[in-house]
Amino acid sequence: MSVKTIEKVKEIERQAEALERDYDRQLLELKKETATKIEQMKETLASEVATFNEKEIEKLDKKLQILKKSNQQELEEQLNQLESVFDNKKQELVNAVVKEVMRKYGNS
Repeated sequence: MSVKTIEKVKEIERQAEALERDYDRQLLELKKETATKIEQMKETLASEVATFNEKEIEKLDKKLQILKKSNQQELEEQLNQLESVFDNKKQELVNAVVKEVMRKYGNS
């Protein structure tokens, strides 16, 4: 082999090594960028999930408050109805007792 051929082979080997180093460097850089992007996406996702959860909890709390208020109103209405029925029954009992007393003892 001639010296020129050997020199060309050595030059090609150097270029191949340089290309390999450049490829490894670019691959490492790409892996780092990908890892960074994944971490950013995870953080964004976690933030969005937290925001979503807060909004959903807020909606559920509002619904719960509405239900509590509605239930309280229903209970108050039922209580008022029961008191009214009780008062009516109480008055009926008083009237029945007065009637029975009047029947038994007359208008003395």
